[in-house]
Amino acid sequence: MLTDRQLHLLNVIVEDFVDSGTPIGSKKLIDEHHFNVSPATIRAEMKRLEDFGLIEKMHTSSGRIPSEAGYKFYVEALQEEFPYEPNFDINNSDALDFRRLAQLIARDTRHLSIATTSQIDMKSISQIHLTYLTPTKLVLIIVYENGNVEHQQISWQVRLTRLEIEKMNNFLNANLASINKSNLNQEGYPSIKQLPLSHIKSEIIKKAKTNTNTVFFEGREYLYEIMDSDNLDAIRETLKLIDSNTLPDLIESKQSNQIEVILGQEIKQNLQGISIVTTPIHMHNMNGNISIIGPTQMSYREIFNKLSNLHRMFKED
Repeated sequence: MLTDRQLHLLNVIVEDFVDSGTPIGSKKLIDEHHFNVSPATIRAEMKRLEDFGLIEKMHTSSGRIPSEAGYKFYVEALQEEFPYEPNFDINNSDALDFRRLAQLIARDTRHLSIATTSQIDMKSISQIHLTYLTPTKLVLIIVYENGNVEHQQISWQVRLTRLEIEKMNNFLNANLASINKSNLNQEGYPSIKQLPLSHIKSEIIKKAKTNTNTVFFEGREYLYEIMDSDNLDAIRETLKLIDSNTLPDLIESKQSNQIEVILGQEIKQNLQGISIVTTPIHMHNMNGNISIIGPTQMSYREIFNKLSNLHRMFKED
């Protein structure tokens, strides 16, 4: 656990290194940030941060730079400083709204931006048939408006009569409009409330539901501006990552309700010097993420600020 002074010192080292690109020494910290302690105390605190693995020494300089663990500690504090609201109040959204967000954030941050979307659709159902097999087993048959038919055998512990199954069948077909919108509610129907209707309803929706995934990349040209031109391996590996099919899955695996940062080896075992900052987006019937990819030495505070203002940017554009 860091003391307040150590945390402040780490934040200053990270932000100074991001701005200057040069290792940070104790003299620079004292001269530019006016710590009300002696130089010996600053050096001792830097030694503790180094022992914690949060900063590390460069071979060519007496200064220190943040380690991946140091960046991680730093961005966790930013998550508290920049609370995020993932829900966008936009009706009839589509994948192009996500692309527009990616274009906005790429242009505003001059970083490569990625929009990943998952649209949930329901295949339109025209008829449902429940066919009695035994008191604890039936066959569910779904007929779609395009003529396709799916069927599935369903079992449960409760014993049902043919009349009870007929009641469920009638209820489901009388409420096809609600089923097609995934919002069927059986409240107010006491005659079937005790029946395993919820289980059957979930099986119907599971079969009828489809996901359409889309990925947009915006601002590829900025990648060469923000990456260290001497680090060709990092640029090459980043381009490989972009062209692979693994990036959307990686981003989705880190999804939460706040801004997240994926650093270096968290992205790929042999990939260092790269970070992904990602944030969830929820629009009407679509979910997704807007992500920024760039060097580990990026201005996380600026990126967090931009992402936390996506709602305003979207409305003003």
